[in-house]
Amino acid sequence: MRVLVVGSGTWGTALATVLAGAGREVCVWCRREERRGEIAARRHGNLPGATLPEGIEAVTTADLTGDARGTEFDFVVAALSTQHLRDVLRRESAWLPMNVPWISTSKGVELGSYRLPSEILREEGCQEVAVLSGPSHAEEVVRGVPTAVVLAHESEERARWLQAGMSGESFRVYASTDPLGVEWGGALKNVIALAAGIAHGRGFGDNTLAALVTRGAVEIARLGEALGGRRETFSGLSGIGDLMVTCFSEHSRNRRFGERIGQGESIREILASSDQVVEGVSTARAVAEMCREREVEMPIAEEVFQILHRDKDVDEGVQALLSRSLKAE
Repeated sequence: MRVLVVGSGTWGTALATVLAGAGREVCVWCRREERRGEIAARRHGNLPGATLPEGIEAVTTADLTGDARGTEFDFVVAALSTQHLRDVLRRESAWLPMNVPWISTSKGVELGSYRLPSEILREEGCQEVAVLSGPSHAEEVVRGVPTAVVLAHESEERARWLQAGMSGESFRVYASTDPLGVEWGGALKNVIALAAGIAHGRGFGDNTLAALVTRGAVEIARLGEALGGRRETFSGLSGIGDLMVTCFSEHSRNRRFGERIGQGESIREILASSDQVVEGVSTARAVAEMCREREVEMPIAEEVFQILHRDKDVDEGVQALLSRSLKAE
């Protein structure tokens, strides 16, 4: 089985490591020559200390021609940030194999259009799309730390075939037929992770974080179901599982971003000093608009939106949550 991984960031490289370790022939497309050189030397600049396995072929566009289109790859793994996904698909369309299955591993929504990654893939010509999500930080996956995720496809048969193709010795893949729910779980949890980071940065304790995560899970399921996902999906790996790891882990970009806000840094300062995309920032705006359109109540997500995009003071946001009218759970 031969697999193309589009994207050589930490997540794409970690998934390539899983696939190569499972005996797949793996080709990783790199945007920059420098990254190709790193992977060829079995290392990665953003994954210090990790030694990549042999069997991963790193290429740039210059190495590929139209001959790569078609049946050369059994399936493609899309491991790009959501905000860059459409641009890469359009720029590299001459050689990308659109007629084999694509597995979307991006999280978040596209700024402006509010399209999910799977929707972007279909709009740009991919004929078959599945979704992979769950609690899976690249820094641990690349080291072989036991990890469980979920792969979703409308067809149970295709979900199981791709499940087998993506699974590795320490990378356990579950199958689902709810790609919409799986994808929304991966996107929405980033907004709650920002809230958790803000709370931690402000010096709040375990009680606060536990309450935020628990009530945040309710908010995610509420909107996710309104958007077409199955409610039970949000209790699984792409819902509760991904929410927990993103809210509590030191590897979480969204949590770290929130911590810096809680510690008093401005949004502009943090964005200017960050070289990684924090998907929750754009997703928070999309969530606020979708909640208003569908009349869905997400008070935690709303306060995150107000802090990020309306310059609301953090303490005012906290007070707004605490002073809400008493309700039944």
